[in-house]
Amino acid sequence: MKKRNQNSKNCLLSLPYRVKLILVFSLLILLTATILGSITYYQFAKSSQNKTEEYQIQLADQINQHLNRYLKEMQIISLSPFYDQEILDILKSHQTPSKGTSFPPAAERVPMWRYISSLIHMRNEIRGIHIMANDGTIFSNLDSNTVMLKVFETDNDWIKKIKQADGEWVLLPLHKPNYYLNKHTSVFSVGRLIRDPSSHEHLGIIKIDLKQELINEIVSRSNTESHIFILDKNNHFIYPNKEDKLIEASFLTEIENIKVNNYTNIPIDGTEYMMVYHQSSYSGVKTIMLTPRSSVFSEVNHLRKVIIFVVMVGILISFLLGFLLSKPLVESIHTLRKAMGKVEKGNFAERVTINSNDEIGDLGKGFNLMINEIDRLVSEVYKTSLREKEAEIRALQSQMNPHFLYNTLESINMLAITKGNLDVSDMVSSLGKLLRYTIDNSSKIITLDDELSFIRSYVSIQKVRIGENLQYSEDIDPNLKNVLLPKLVLQPFVENAIVHGIVQKGGYIFIKAYVESGLLKISIRDNGKGITEIELIKLKRVIENQQHISSDKHNGIALSNVHERLQLLYGKPFGVSLDGRDQEGFSVTLTLPIQRMGEKTRERNISG
Repeated sequence: MKKRNQNSKNCLLSLPYRVKLILVFSLLILLTATILGSITYYQFAKSSQNKTEEYQIQLADQINQHLNRYLKEMQIISLSPFYDQEILDILKSHQTPSKGTSFPPAAERVPMWRYISSLIHMRNEIRGIHIMANDGTIFSNLDSNTVMLKVFETDNDWIKKIKQADGEWVLLPLHKPNYYLNKHTSVFSVGRLIRDPSSHEHLGIIKIDLKQELINEIVSRSNTESHIFILDKNNHFIYPNKEDKLIEASFLTEIENIKVNNYTNIPIDGTEYMMVYHQSSYSGVKTIMLTPRSSVFSEVNHLRKVIIFVVMVGILISFLLGFLLSKPLVESIHTLRKAMGKVEKGNFAERVTINSNDEIGDLGKGFNLMINEIDRLVSEVYKTSLREKEAEIRALQSQMNPHFLYNTLESINMLAITKGNLDVSDMVSSLGKLLRYTIDNSSKIITLDDELSFIRSYVSIQKVRIGENLQYSEDIDPNLKNVLLPKLVLQPFVENAIVHGIVQKGGYIFIKAYVESGLLKISIRDNGKGITEIELIKLKRVIENQQHISSDKHNGIALSNVHERLQLLYGKPFGVSLDGRDQEGFSVTLTLPIQRMGEKTRERNISG
């Protein structure tokens, strides 16, 4: 971590001076705008949330008030049968349960229907009013195609709640009454037990079913994006239908444990909501409003975008100002830098003219003094170098002329032939070829045939020294003799084979040239004392790392030099590979591209 911070610091310090000035301008504006924008955003967000909370609390209270007004009216309607003796008498005639489904006589149905119709007149929010006798007979304003005439199941939950209330009005949450022919009909209702005013005998039940459209109309007036839920005091849904609800039953069981002061923030399914909770003291009805915080802060988010835009514009302006205002500040530095670049190229006559008296002016004066001193020192060194060169030329002139050396070797060769010493003649002739081949600098790229001719001359000289114990053979494809390769890449390996492999006991050296996968392969193999596995690994590491380290067995310098030279000329896929075992010989394989006369080689391009 410390090293990473140090690298970041070094990168920052390496930036151009002008860029640093622009960054300082930008950071100052960014810091100022961020602080002011954050304060503005925080204050506006807090104000927006407070206003939304107040509005939602008032809205929940209004919904409860509207709903309570309707419930009070339904409560009054549920009391009306107590004051109509005819209705009570009809109910008294249906006290004994019967198994049949006989249709009530018209003398009962017509008065009941007229009575219920008078209660429901101009009440569109009421789905139906039903008076149920103790024998299960139902009198309703709805026809027999909608409501059953008789219900035999009188032990369901809503009937139990009405009976338990013992004459008090009961608010029933969303449920599916068993007297509707359409079993999917869901209603919420107001119900009451009907008793004889004189004897308090239970005569039946009056139940007023209300439409969901009643609450839809109340909720639609709120004109809000909130999710609104209305529950009874036992946390059962009144609105909306359970299929449309957002909150689960597990949430409803915990709602009493949520300590809220009219509102709180709560997450549901990964979304943050502002919850407003209001309970009516009259009916116990609870209104819950869940408003997504994204909608609460929509204006705040718009303000945030505006602030970000202003900050970006400020940064852009700071870049422009920094670019314009920094130019005169860094112009002197650029002048000094330009002069340094010219001096770097060898122009020691360059001087800078800076009129300022600040730190940059002092740097300019110091630069001029430094160049004057360097110019003086260079002149002295140059003169000294000239004198040394003249001395070298004189020394070279005194050296032996190569042509004199060649002529001398030729004279020795003729003398050996005259005296009959043909071995000496061959050795002198081979030595002359070696000298011409190595001294000639006119060409760095030669043919394989020329290189092999040089190897033969070298081997013939070594045979004179070692004797016939040194054997040499070749296996060269005739089509490869004119292939080009760098000069003197095979001789070091032949020398290694003689010096380190077979000089003591003798042996053979075998050179083979062949084509494999479109590449030229040249193998130099001997049957000498070989190399141990540890030494082979060491030599391979020397070649791979291009280290010039000699081993005890084989010349690591020559191997590494040739490998490095081939890779510099042709690229990474080419070079030298090694193989060998202890007492079983050693082999070197060179991999080169196939190039012939007329093709431009990399080395000739470099030298040319």
